Amino acid sequence: MTDPTDVPFQDDRTVPGESLYEGRRPEGGAGSTEQDLQDRDIPVDPLLPPAETETDLLAARVEGPEDQAGMTELWRATMALPHWWFVAVGDEGSESPAAASIEGQLMLMTFTNGERARHFAVQNGMIAPTEELRAIALPPTDVVGSADAYRGAGIAGLMFDPHLSGYFIPSEQLPVVWEAIHADADAPR
Repeated sequence: MTDPTDVPFQDDRTVPGESLYEGRRPEGGAGSTEQDLQDRDIPVDPLLPPAETETDLLAARVEGPEDQAGMTELWRATMALPHWWFVAVGDEGSESPAAASIEGQLMLMTFTNGERARHFAVQNGMIAPTEELRAIALPPTDVVGSADAYRGAGIAGLMFDPHLSGYFIPSEQLPVVWEAIHADADAPR
């Protein structure tokens, strides 16, 4: 992976070392076509803002880092999503997720659904409104399991729906939060 450009997205090279995606194209992942998105009832009008989601509402309610209850609700909802979406950059077959430098730290631009990834890509001039979105969709477990690889590649964290709610998690906190959310969910009530 290279330093992000001024756009601020990275260029076409992928993360050095073992591929985080091992050549897989998960359902709705890299290589998704516009028809794939339509078949899954994902609106394709990239000029309209995406509908508000549960994660937007939860992120707006968090009153700061000391709001443990609010943060727990937000991360429980985020980690329960079937996929986290990334705008794919790079050559077909060796795509990597788009990243941006935010306050001097490299962040993966992560989306809670395909519509949001497409809207972001169009709004930021990554694709034209009529172009197909190249996306990577991964289950959260795959992303959490790759936390060490992200840190090793200089990825400081993940920014979710950066053009809408913009909440983030540091890479080293992915497994910690995952365990806490699941331990909390498994605890007797």
